[in-house]
Amino acid sequence: MKRWFPIAAFAAALMVPSMAAVAQDPNSREGDPDKDPYADYEDEKRFALGGGIGLVEPSDANITETYLSISLRIRAGHREGDHENYRHDQGIRGYLEPEIGWWKTNSEDRVSLPGSGSSADDLLAGVNLIGVVPFGNIESFFGAGAGLHFIDAGLLDLDDPNETGRKTKIGVNAQFGIDLFLTDNLSLSGTGRFDLVQDTKDSLQTKVFLGLRGRF
Repeated sequence: MKRWFPIAAFAAALMVPSMAAVAQDPNSREGDPDKDPYADYEDEKRFALGGGIGLVEPSDANITETYLSISLRIRAGHREGDHENYRHDQGIRGYLEPEIGWWKTNSEDRVSLPGSGSSADDLLAGVNLIGVVPFGNIESFFGAGAGLHFIDAGLLDLDDPNETGRKTKIGVNAQFGIDLFLTDNLSLSGTGRFDLVQDTKDSLQTKVFLGLRGRF
């Protein structure tokens, strides 16, 4: 229970810049009053490709494993020339995000695969709905999604303990994080998320990872 407190505190901290960004007047501009109020709209990048590396900790486990992730964000609800809608969606921008994630364990405490040693992995292919809140050189984001986990039987809670091979299971997730812009099109990102996976020995997976995200 203690380990959930810092995660909850981190999530609450992320909400501070988010709420401030929502409260901003999307039509206001500092500096030149003659600046085109839709200049940012014209230059908006619709896609963002991200990759990350971090840690995954299954619930009830005393170990962590390396987690790898790659994702593509696609701007949703955007129509060229629709300046009126752009004026109203500056607080939160929506994205559709296909993703692939992968982790592997070699721990004999976590895996029992008869005749196959103690190695097992979990490959995720999913889609997320992401809300992004811009705030200067920082963007905070939050979202949820679902996907398929192609997972070794050694990580599953099965009726037959001798069953081997790879199974397909359904998973859902909730996530939050921040992007710190290094350039106009490149940012350093940090993500925390929770995955619930069907029929696994540890149904909840806690993941924390860092990466880079490029926009185009």
